[in-house]
Amino acid sequence: MFFRRKPENKRRQHTKESIDVISVTIEDVQEAVNNFAKELNEEISLRSIILDNHEIDFDLLHKYLGGKPDRPFYMSKETFEIFEDPEFPKYIDHCQVACDHYFMETGEEPIVPGDKTNKISYFKLKNYLIEHPPIDLYLDVRDRMVTHRKPI
Repeated sequence: MFFRRKPENKRRQHTKESIDVISVTIEDVQEAVNNFAKELNEEISLRSIILDNHEIDFDLLHKYLGGKPDRPFYMSKETFEIFEDPEFPKYIDHCQVACDHYFMETGEEPIVPGDKTNKISYFKLKNYLIEHPPIDLYLDVRDRMVTHRKPI
C-alpha cells in the first residue's frame, strides 16, 4: 500500500485563504492590536507579532483588520507604540533600555533637570546609548516608559 503525496503547490492552495490588501490608518492598526492582545493567551507575549525589523506581522492580525495593510507599520518591542516610520521604534527601544539601566544604577530618572515635560537627557544616558536619537523623547511620569509624545 503506497500513498501518493499531493503536489506541493496543490497542498498550499487549500491551506491559504485569500486575504485582501486594504488601506488602513494607524488608529485602525492600534485597534486591531488591542483586540488581538485581549484574546492573547497570558503565556504569549505581544512581542510575538513584532518582527526583528520592528515591522508588525499582519499574518496574525488580518482577521482583526479585515485584510492586510497596503503598507507596513512598525511597533516598539519595549513600549508597544505603533509607528509608520521604521526608525522610531528602534530609537524608543534603545532609549527605554538605557533609561531602565540608568534608573537601576542611579535611582534617578534620566531627565533634563528642571524640565516640566520630562524630556530625556541624552547627556545623562551617554554611557548607555551608542548614539542618541535625532528626536526628543520623554519619560512618562506614571510608568517611566519612553514616548515620542510631548506631555501637555
